[in-house]
Amino acid sequence: MTEWAIETERLSRKFGKKWAVWDLSLCVPKGTVYGFLGPNGAGKSTTIHVLMGLLPATEGRARVLGIDSAEDDVAIRRRVGYVAEIHGFYGWMSVDDTIGLVAPYHENWDWELCRSLKQEFGLDGNSKVDALSKGMRAKLALLLALSFKPEMLVLDEPTGGLDPAARRSFIETILARYQEEGKTIFVSSHLLNEFSGLIDHVAFIKDGRMQLESSTDALHQRMKRARLVFENQVPPGFSFEGALAVRSNGRECLVTVQQFDSERTPKALAQTGAASVQIEEMTLEDIFVDWVGK
Repeated sequence: MTEWAIETERLSRKFGKKWAVWDLSLCVPKGTVYGFLGPNGAGKSTTIHVLMGLLPATEGRARVLGIDSAEDDVAIRRRVGYVAEIHGFYGWMSVDDTIGLVAPYHENWDWELCRSLKQEFGLDGNSKVDALSKGMRAKLALLLALSFKPEMLVLDEPTGGLDPAARRSFIETILARYQEEGKTIFVSSHLLNEFSGLIDHVAFIKDGRMQLESSTDALHQRMKRARLVFENQVPPGFSFEGALAVRSNGRECLVTVQQFDSERTPKALAQTGAASVQIEEMTLEDIFVDWVGK
């Protein structure tokens, strides 16, 4: 049995002359919530399409639950609950017709769970899919992905179109409950702070290339923000060795430190001439913005 839920080796995908994904190597541990994060156009959805067997890789390979994505995409989709950013439903079908179409493909479809989710999401079984709002279509996609109790969830912007209350309910109750069962969740989202309490491992991707991969605990331990206040203006051209980002405004300067050391770093910051130095924790979104924008 492989220890990885998802594994890619130098995965690349080209459209025409443009590389949408280049030389991407991922190892997603089983039983974790893995955040696959990047700005729009970074290659996240393309990567997921290759993982699910919806697109062939130009180079490299991908395996999901030990299955080669290029060889048996049907076996992957029978074991993985997949929610795409764009939902490919038949608009003329009703909610119940859509459920009835999907359910027979899964031997372990749980009708009790399906009915519970339909009630929780406020889905009317008689409503035509074309008549549903974007948020309600997102809820239908989530219902279809969860109702057969998959071994793993692959979520591409799963809360797109949901209002803040529905997003919080989905993340704090449904995903948390799924996570407690020890299953793997691979999530691509720009709502970093909403997922940050669940994410165990994270990868930052930009322009189709891996920028960073780390456990979130290790990332928070080694990346800190220092708030420096000077008696007068911040010195022109102020810099700090090992800083990922430096932002100055008047007398105040914010320094993002990549490799924070609890003994050496505060001493080095104290020698910058600042009147006061305050070390602050960073949110996952703070780290993402500074890292991807470096």
